[in-house]
Amino acid sequence: MNELLNNSEFILAQLHFLRADWFYAFIPLLLFLLLLSRKRHNKKSWQAVIDVQLLPFVLTRGKNNRQRRYPLILAFIAASLCITALAGPTYKKLPQPVYREQSALVILLDLSQSMNANDIKPSRLGRAKLELLDILKTRKTGQTALVVYAADAFVVTPLTDDNATIANLAPSLLTEMMPAQGSNLSKALSKTLSLFSNSGIINGDILIITDDIRQQDESAIKKVSSQGHRLSIFGIGTAEGSPIPLDGGFLLDSNGAIVIPKLHTGKLQQYALEGGGLYTGIQADDDDINKLSSLFQSSKVEDKTVNNNQGSDNSDQMSADIWQEEGHWLLLPLIFFAALWSRKGWIAVLLPFAVPLILATALSLPVPAVADQAAVKAEQQVTQTKPLIDINNLWSSPDQKAMTAFNKGNNKEAAEKFTQPDWKASAQYRNGDFEAAVKTLENSSDSKSLYNKANALARLGKYEEAIKAYDSAVENDASNEDAKYNREQVKQALKKQQEQSDKSEQGDSEQDSSEQDDSSQENSDNESSENENSEQQDSENNDSPQDADKNQQQDQAKPSDEQKNADKQNEQTEDEQLKQRDAEAEKEQQKKEQQQYEQDQKEQQDEAEEQQADKQQDPQDIENKEGDEKPAEIEVNPVEASITEEEKATEQWLKRIPDDPGGLMRRKFLYQYNQIPNQKDDSEPW
Repeated sequence: MNELLNNSEFILAQLHFLRADWFYAFIPLLLFLLLLSRKRHNKKSWQAVIDVQLLPFVLTRGKNNRQRRYPLILAFIAASLCITALAGPTYKKLPQPVYREQSALVILLDLSQSMNANDIKPSRLGRAKLELLDILKTRKTGQTALVVYAADAFVVTPLTDDNATIANLAPSLLTEMMPAQGSNLSKALSKTLSLFSNSGIINGDILIITDDIRQQDESAIKKVSSQGHRLSIFGIGTAEGSPIPLDGGFLLDSNGAIVIPKLHTGKLQQYALEGGGLYTGIQADDDDINKLSSLFQSSKVEDKTVNNNQGSDNSDQMSADIWQEEGHWLLLPLIFFAALWSRKGWIAVLLPFAVPLILATALSLPVPAVADQAAVKAEQQVTQTKPLIDINNLWSSPDQKAMTAFNKGNNKEAAEKFTQPDWKASAQYRNGDFEAAVKTLENSSDSKSLYNKANALARLGKYEEAIKAYDSAVENDASNEDAKYNREQVKQALKKQQEQSDKSEQGDSEQDSSEQDDSSQENSDNESSENENSEQQDSENNDSPQDADKNQQQDQAKPSDEQKNADKQNEQTEDEQLKQRDAEAEKEQQKKEQQQYEQDQKEQQDEAEEQQADKQQDPQDIENKEGDEKPAEIEVNPVEASITEEEKATEQWLKRIPDDPGGLMRRKFLYQYNQIPNQKDDSEPW
């Protein structure tokens, strides 16, 4: 309680208004309300229609008149709140930045051919771009620009505080994008001075990432330093150097000798000293980046002519306390006053707004939806919650509600709510209920409905009926290319199915013949296991066939116990052999069917990849996307197949586009280079 009192005392002590002149608006407000009140009580309007003597008996006073004052009172309160909010009430201060870092850094990246030397892995240019990205990561404030140069200089990005843009462009920088080769640092420094001048930068930093600087560029370095800018150098390369790789060899000079560019550290250090900055080379740790970052983030470069007049600069004061306005909180009560202003009385006006608000709040509370026992078991007793009444759908038609569910992927719910047969069948198809889709389109006779019905029949494996439906669709609309294409695919699928069935029948016939061979072998074994008188029977068979038949019948009628045991053993052995052969034949048949299925899938996938763009029916088709799936339509889920086909088509088109992120900059540099004719550079072309 004491804390609350202390806070209240503090607020009252600090409370003041930033624009107190707005309180003068109360003067015209009071005058307006006074005139309005006098007009409401003026009897002259009634005197025109009622006799003056009858006015006291006709006009009423008292309670009704007091009620008529409420709108004026409410209007005065609402206007007072608005005026007070405009006056800018405040009672506390918050720190706000009052100084923005305006330091500028221009990075000059050498894109001459010598940067392709690979004495530093992966190459000098590759390492330079990595160092550039590290510098951008450490630079949190200020503006940064990127300029590349070879025989000429080009601005990649002007001064900006969006380092992410420079980081995205850096990996695409290559020496091949420069229209002419060389190492003209003077033009790059000239571009840098233009950037500083256009941005109003008096003192800026320049970082040159290079492997060498020409002697004739020394004057340009001194010019930059004399204008108050600081120049630093980041050396890339080694003192031993390395040849410059080209296609099929290395770069040669005019005498036919291999060019080996070397890093001259001493010369670069001297140039950095003349520019007022520092020199650093590639180091194993981050000491090189830290040195440069500390230099760029330090206080701005001392300008002799400016600092002598300004004296010391309190750059540490980067922020100040600024009063924060609180007037916006006074506008919230105006919402209720606006509601009460429309009609007389508090309750009569509040109810139309309060009742829907209360209902919307109560009805939107989650209520558990109880499913039947089968659904509970299927969903593993996962409970769901949904509002009792959806306020957003109170004024929606069943088809509109179904379309909302359809777009959200709730195909089952959409199929139940749709009243239009075409959309209902589409939802049923996407839900996998192909039989219901066929039944829904049973009485439809237009080409599109027949086409969609054929798609559902094909998914059910009823290829012959699907072909008939495709034929009917083509008869009604000869321009239905999708129906023609799908009909051919279904015919091929039917042909493959028949071939597979023929192969399976052939395998069954082979299996039956093998069983017959086994039974004949069994009979021969039984005959060989007859009694010892078989030789005599054979001799008798040669003399008299009739006697042989009689003897054979007698032997079969009276078999001995040994013969019975032998027959039983032979039968058991043959049964085991038959079972083993059946199992092997079944495995072989399954293997053949699996190979055939994989081959069919591969052929269908290859045919689908050859399609460059999907064909579509209008939005009433069952298959806006699924109907264009061609051969995969019969084997794959339509939604998944649609996504797969679209992704494949997109990938095919993207593969045809050359991967050249720097192509736009290359053409830009070439255009700018051609704007200045007869450019000559006396430096080496590397």
